[in-house]
Amino acid sequence: MTKPFFIGLLSLALAACGGETAREGSSSSSRTIASGTRIEATIRDEITSLHNVVGQSLTATVSQDVTDAKGRVVIAAGSPVLLHISAISPAPAGETNSEGRLELTVTAVTVNGTAHNERIVVTSIPHTMKGRGITKGVAENLVVGTAVGAVIGQAIGKNPRSTIIGGAVGAVAGGAVSVAGAQRDIVTAPGTHISFTLPNAITVAVK
Repeated sequence: MTKPFFIGLLSLALAACGGETAREGSSSSSRTIASGTRIEATIRDEITSLHNVVGQSLTATVSQDVTDAKGRVVIAAGSPVLLHISAISPAPAGETNSEGRLELTVTAVTVNGTAHNERIVVTSIPHTMKGRGITKGVAENLVVGTAVGAVIGQAIGKNPRSTIIGGAVGAVAGGAVSVAGAQRDIVTAPGTHISFTLPNAITVAVK
């Protein structure tokens, strides 16, 4: 084998290896998670129908690494998730078994500083229901109930004891009216976990 021919073969081999290395490098410069991937996230702040309203923006963070088919991390735990409140309302007055309504929409997932816009509605959100307590309306009902009961008790019984009993009965009745008309707020505590499914694949560059 002549020297020029040998050098030519060596050059071709090196070129082939270089091309293969380049292909491997380009294939590993990005990673993708498929559509249908489930993401777990944690809401940072409290949400309550007493204070929050539709349209407000909120932030959550990815609670565990999201990996591709090869087990490589694509979205790291701690990555920000932008949400907004798309529906929120307390339980209707008098409906003690109602759970109110809370709906959040994922609008973006940020990975390595790049926001990937999404629109994913989340309705299964752990929450509690909290009564609004003694409001001005509840206090007014109690006062009116007591006064009306006392007047009726006095008219019927014609003695102070009847007046006291009538006032007590009226207070109970007024309280019952207040409870029937009181609202209960839907409340989601800070650190509440939610999950959502990606409708589209996400591809991120690997630095």
